[in-house]
Amino acid sequence: MIQRSNLLQVFCLGLSVVTYAQAVDASALPAVDTVLLHNFPTQPTALASLTESLFQEYTRTRNTAALVFYSYGMLQQAQYFVSVNDVVHASEYAKTGFFYLDEAVEGNENEPRIRYLRARMDAYLPAELGRCVITLADTELLLKAQWDRDLTAHINAMRYRALQHCRKDEQARQFSAQLKTVETTGNDSPAWDGEEVTNIILPLVKGH
Repeated sequence: MIQRSNLLQVFCLGLSVVTYAQAVDASALPAVDTVLLHNFPTQPTALASLTESLFQEYTRTRNTAALVFYSYGMLQQAQYFVSVNDVVHASEYAKTGFFYLDEAVEGNENEPRIRYLRARMDAYLPAELGRCVITLADTELLLKAQWDRDLTAHINAMRYRALQHCRKDEQARQFSAQLKTVETTGNDSPAWDGEEVTNIILPLVKGH
């Protein structure tokens, strides 16, 4: 069962609203657009409503971006239940969030952007959740693909954190030395930057 301390740092979506607003056209994913433009609401009822809308959006469009953000919404609700010391619901919602996030990747194995989104979230979760093992597998595959310099730097940072969380200290040291420098962001998930919005999120929202 998930303990209170384990979910306090659950992924919090941060986005460059200006970048997204300038790049996106009116889409068939209004619930996804709401999250990207305004983040997940903190009020529990509004959070639950938006998360349900994300699932309905996925059911209607089969757009995997909607499924990923539904997963994020479930994890945000898990974080809320942690905050009110309801560990039973926190555990249930977290398991559902992770299940659908993994389902999104497994159903789109040839789409590296989905894998990137999973790694982006998992890398900044508490080590006790054990998602570092998945992050190591994801980043190993991601680094075999062609990315621009900024996205590669993000992937390297995710991998470095995963090595640390999996207590592979010597490998983390060697990895850092090999790269000369690794972008670090502390314990909080960094805000999405323009490269991620343009090259990861928008193609998924637009369905290509």
